[in-house]
Amino acid sequence: MKRRNIYQNRSQELLSLFEEAGNSAKVMCVPIDFAKKDHVVMFCNGYGDILRKPFSVKNSPEGIKYLAEQVARSCRHRGINPNHAFFGGEDVNAYAENFVNTLRSKGWLVAGVNAHDAKKQRANLQASTDRLDLMGIATMLLNCRANCCPAQSGRYRNLRTLVRHRRKLVVMSTEVKNRIHGVVDRLFPGFLDEKKSGIVPFTRSSLYLMENRFSAKQIRRRRRQKLIEILKRFGCYLNYCLAPAVGTFIF
Repeated sequence: MKRRNIYQNRSQELLSLFEEAGNSAKVMCVPIDFAKKDHVVMFCNGYGDILRKPFSVKNSPEGIKYLAEQVARSCRHRGINPNHAFFGGEDVNAYAENFVNTLRSKGWLVAGVNAHDAKKQRANLQASTDRLDLMGIATMLLNCRANCCPAQSGRYRNLRTLVRHRRKLVVMSTEVKNRIHGVVDRLFPGFLDEKKSGIVPFTRSSLYLMENRFSAKQIRRRRRQKLIEILKRFGCYLNYCLAPAVGTFIF
């Protein structure tokens, strides 16, 4: 969504919801303190007036159904359009993902707030109770300091997950390559330097030569024509020196 506000940390979706409602009293905010077994929920309007005191909701399909029914009931009682009701909580852990995703699949707007920022909104920074936590979450939500972007669900979330996994794999791959570099520099100095060996490091041909009984002497003992054929099979075409660290070995 295109930003229309100078405050970059404010959710454009929530700002639009408040604008559409026209009156903060006609907005229902449902802060949730997520837990493994029982979530704690509270209802309040856009002005921060508590419409229903904190109560427990099971972390299960039954709990979702019960919560949706209670929200719809309170909206009817207060004359609030259900489309102007939204949920929100701190960063979702694995045990609450199904709960949140199901709410989203039913068409509800679910926002996420930063746990560290929500803590600063508590009346008592030293203590932590369900009510204090909910107050901090509700304050963040009513100030529209939350995240409702599509990156929290669907294909965007999957793409973000894949990107993070790829980043971790790159780090792991780099660590392995660094260890291999250390071993190869002892067994065959210069082999992983393309300018010296003529072979691109960690390509199929490079890995083939390092795979079995790898050493400078072992490679030099191989018949030149046979070695050329093998490297060509792996897509390596060379016209210059291999392994000058052990002498001239011309292809």
